[in-house]
Amino acid sequence: MKLVDRVYVVLDLHHPWGVNSGFIVANDGVIVIDAGWTYYSALTILGYIKAVAGDKPIKYLIWTEHHSDHIFGSIVFARERAKIIAHREAYRFLKEIGGIRGYVEYMKMRINDRYKDLVEKGYDIGSIIFEHVENVWPDILIDREYSLILGDIEFKLIPTPGHTPSNMVVYIPRYKVLFAGDTVYSRYPPNTRFSTPKLIKEWIRSLEYLSTLDIEVIVPGHGPLCGREEIERNKAILKDIIRKTK
Repeated sequence: MKLVDRVYVVLDLHHPWGVNSGFIVANDGVIVIDAGWTYYSALTILGYIKAVAGDKPIKYLIWTEHHSDHIFGSIVFARERAKIIAHREAYRFLKEIGGIRGYVEYMKMRINDRYKDLVEKGYDIGSIIFEHVENVWPDILIDREYSLILGDIEFKLIPTPGHTPSNMVVYIPRYKVLFAGDTVYSRYPPNTRFSTPKLIKEWIRSLEYLSTLDIEVIVPGHGPLCGREEIERNKAILKDIIRKTK
């Protein structure tokens, strides 16, 4: 879906578990934001890119966090010679779990446990879902605001810890578009399953900072496209969680 000028979004792949993804076509290359939950999700994103951008090189893939729905399709873009940009905490997580392949084995167990009835009939659901997912590692690690310029477009990569320690958003000032990843949920409550009270407080501060930016459209990690009002809604829910925790 074309959002504005050269900014495109890919929504609802493996919804609601899969993250919303997107890509931006600059003068001399393409930037992809999040790789999708599966190898085939990533191939779908790549197909859209080729349809729009032709043979323009894919320069960068940005992970907005380390969770599987954001990174498991990364091998597709690594084979296109894209450099991967991630938060330093995402790299730390992958080192601890044994890379993406180690993460795949963990996710297979979870998926197979969820579908025990099919597993008992001989179906390895986890292997089917995560077929062809391979190890890749980030090329560029950040832990503070980072400005990336491709062609005539500037991208601001902003760490926003909260949902996980590795969250970041991609803000495109020229188009007033924010790819928020799981820092902002649209029509869903923010997922605090992986948070701590300390991280939730950081999340609130992240949202307060985002509310100061000139934003017209937000691409949330999950849910439909939205505006600035969802920043305020998410922030209110998180503040209420902190109050109840106290």
